[in-house]
Amino acid sequence: MSLLEEVKDKKEFRKLSEDLISRVLVKVSEKYDVTDKKDQKKIVKETRARLRELYSAFRMRNFTKKNRYLEEMKDWEDKEICKKILQVHLSTRERVDYYDDLYMKIRKHVDFKSVLDLGCGLNVFSMPWMGRIDYYGIEVNQEDVDFCNDYLEKFGLRGGIRWGDVLSFDNYLKAEVCFMFKVLEGFESLERDFTKKLLDKIPCKYIVVSFATRSLGGKKSISERRLKWFEKLVEEKVLERFKLGDEVYFVIRT
Repeated sequence: MSLLEEVKDKKEFRKLSEDLISRVLVKVSEKYDVTDKKDQKKIVKETRARLRELYSAFRMRNFTKKNRYLEEMKDWEDKEICKKILQVHLSTRERVDYYDDLYMKIRKHVDFKSVLDLGCGLNVFSMPWMGRIDYYGIEVNQEDVDFCNDYLEKFGLRGGIRWGDVLSFDNYLKAEVCFMFKVLEGFESLERDFTKKLLDKIPCKYIVVSFATRSLGGKKSISERRLKWFEKLVEEKVLERFKLGDEVYFVIRT
C-alpha cells in the first residue's frame, strides 16, 4: 500500500482530493527518509494531522444532520433550515449571524449576479442572504461537493460546485466577484507565494478575501499584524477593509 493509500485508509480522508493529499504528503515527507519504515509511519500520521487542520477540524459533530435538513427544505430561500446547515461547518457557523451585513457591504462595491467561491465549503447555503445568483465553487471534499450541488439542482439554481484542490487549477471560471473566505493562509502553508499567483489568475474584477481573527473554535484572538504580507501584496487594490465577527475582510478590485 502506498503512503497516499495509507493516508486515505481512514474514512475521514477518503473523499478528499488526491491532489491535496499528495501535496500535503510531499510537504511533510521533506523532513523524513521516505525509505525508512518508521519515518513512513510518521509521514502518514503527520499528513493526517495536517489534513485535519486544513479540512476535518471544520466539521462539527452534527455534520451528518445536514442531509436531513436538506431533505426537509421546501424553498431555496428557507433561512431557518439554511442556518441549521451553515452551523454544522465551523467556518460558516462563525459567520452565520453576519451574512446580511457581509453581503450588504460587498454590494456597495459590486452588485454581483455571479460568484466564484474558492474553498467554498457549505457557503452556497448563504444564498438566501446573498440573493438568487449564479454560484460556482471549488471544494476539496467530494461529499460536500455533491451535497451543495444537490441543493442547487433541487431548486433549479444556476451554477455548480467542482471537486478539486484549488492549488491544482490553472484556469478559473469568470464571475463578477470571487470569494476566498479564510482559505489563503492554508494555501500559503502548502505553497509559499501561491496567493500572488492565484490573484493574477482569477478572472474576476472584484475579489473578497477574509482572514480569521480568532483561533479555530474562538478560544484565543489572532493578531492582525500577521497579515502585513497580504496588505503589502494588495495595498493599491483594496477598496475597503472591515471586520465582522471573528473575520477581517478585504474587498479588492483587480
